[in-house]
Amino acid sequence: MKKILTLQDLTQSSWGERFHDTFGANLQAAFLHGNCLYEGFDAIHESWQVSLILKSDKPSELQNSHKLAREMAKDNLKFGYFFTEEFLQTKQNDYPLEFLHISQKNAPLFGNAPLAGFTPNADALRAECKHELVNRKLHLLREFSRIQAGITPMDFFIEFHEELLPILHGIAYLQSSVYPQNRVEIYQKFPAFEVQEPPLDYKQNVERADQFFAALDQLIQSL
Repeated sequence: MKKILTLQDLTQSSWGERFHDTFGANLQAAFLHGNCLYEGFDAIHESWQVSLILKSDKPSELQNSHKLAREMAKDNLKFGYFFTEEFLQTKQNDYPLEFLHISQKNAPLFGNAPLAGFTPNADALRAECKHELVNRKLHLLREFSRIQAGITPMDFFIEFHEELLPILHGIAYLQSSVYPQNRVEIYQKFPAFEVQEPPLDYKQNVERADQFFAALDQLIQSL
């Protein structure tokens, strides 16, 4: 069986019905979200992520997912998360950034779009973005130490960008109440984080890394 490589083919496929056949009345919605709906997704080497909204998330209600997951892999799909409507309604201040992404970038396969009309609490979103930036800084400092010991300078700068991109979407939304639609819009708001071909000179790479981390510190302090 060939992998499903385009969003159009997937949304027009029988997968929505198959999710309903598997989970029955317990299924409220099935939808795509995550990296598979953003620029740079490579359906040849990556999988489409499908999350479900269920009336009950008890393991006994999910046991049929085991066989289905094997079938999904043949078509290049994988399960994301199993939500309940109660979770989505009561955890909005705990996961405002994640819920913002889901509400703004999704493709329904069955049922209605998730988190329709969701507007994150600004204070909660700001706090999560700041927390995530601090965590990413710790991770990226570790990755910087691996240059010439497993990764190239370009690998590092690309990872720097990819690690920050979801958070930058949230911060951009905080600034304008508009969710960025592409990376160009992100670069316009945060030009300091745009990935460029690194110089060959080691010292220049270190100086560029200093600039990236200085911009990151400044962004953290602004929140």
